[in-house]
Amino acid sequence: METDDEDAAEKPPKLSQAQEEVEFLRRYALAGAFSARGPVEIDGVTFDFTYDLDKTLWRPDCPLGLYGAPTIRFAPRIAFPWTPPEILEVWRAAGEVVEAPAGSTVRIAVVRSVPINPTYGDLDLEEHRERKLVYLWVVRPGHDLRVADPPMMLLAKTATVAHIELEDYSHAFNGLVTRLERLLATEDLEDTFHGPASDWPPIPLELSPTHRRALLALHKAFVEVDEHAYAAFGYLMGRAEAEAQLLPQALREHQAAQHRAKGGRRKSELSRLETEPLRAAAKRVIREDSQTSLTACARAVGGLFATDPDWKMSTETKWISDSIKELFEQREIGGKLEYRPRPEWTA
Repeated sequence: METDDEDAAEKPPKLSQAQEEVEFLRRYALAGAFSARGPVEIDGVTFDFTYDLDKTLWRPDCPLGLYGAPTIRFAPRIAFPWTPPEILEVWRAAGEVVEAPAGSTVRIAVVRSVPINPTYGDLDLEEHRERKLVYLWVVRPGHDLRVADPPMMLLAKTATVAHIELEDYSHAFNGLVTRLERLLATEDLEDTFHGPASDWPPIPLELSPTHRRALLALHKAFVEVDEHAYAAFGYLMGRAEAEAQLLPQALREHQAAQHRAKGGRRKSELSRLETEPLRAAAKRVIREDSQTSLTACARAVGGLFATDPDWKMSTETKWISDSIKELFEQREIGGKLEYRPRPEWTA
């Protein structure tokens, strides 16, 4: 039987308020280290992410030194003084772990762009079709240099689909908000919505109706903390993105189909105009013989045009039958259906 003392021994020791403050400040510093303008020292380890890279767009899916579900799969295996033992245990089973004690510096060695196979191929936004891999050096005391593995993965801030695939729904939502902020040429819509309406950004005339509805849903979500409005915002942004990517192509295809249909109608009209003499001749044959069959009528019409030097089209019986068939209807004669002239042409 386990005692209370044994239960307490299995639980991690409770942190004091001072320790919690230290943990909070470290996490805060680590979250901002990648986008910092220069080197940042955190608990004796220097993070130098200076590189020619647009950090307003690209961000690590899992900030280095912070730990969560994506850490196990995607984070470089670098053991800092604060890295939890359970993370180290999993990492060591997966591959080499680079120790980064106090006095170490983490630097970017090289950044490589890697294509992503998006759902809609080239129709997807460019930032949905690319990710970046950041290869890191760990320079330890005594100038001992080690290469960390795997590389750190960067995704575009607005790469919503990629974040969803990683089950990173928070960043996926933030990416949608950022996309709307770009369209409005503003920053921090949440703060803006909680301020007076006079501070709202002007809505561009070219903003699509779907984006406008998404803006209203986001306002309701932020101001009223309405979970249904959050869901509606996500749906509307997805629809607006699909419209922007697929609607132009769909419209082009629709216009092309209309042109094809118009061309087909024009061709049909020309064809009917050209074959009208056949029907006029067939009506004369029908008036002479109200019980003539379709085939017999076509044969007679063909004979009339066979000697006409101005007639350039076919005189073949089957082809003429197709052209004059509208003048006939089916009737039961002698127990079988045969084509005979319609009554309106025999009067």
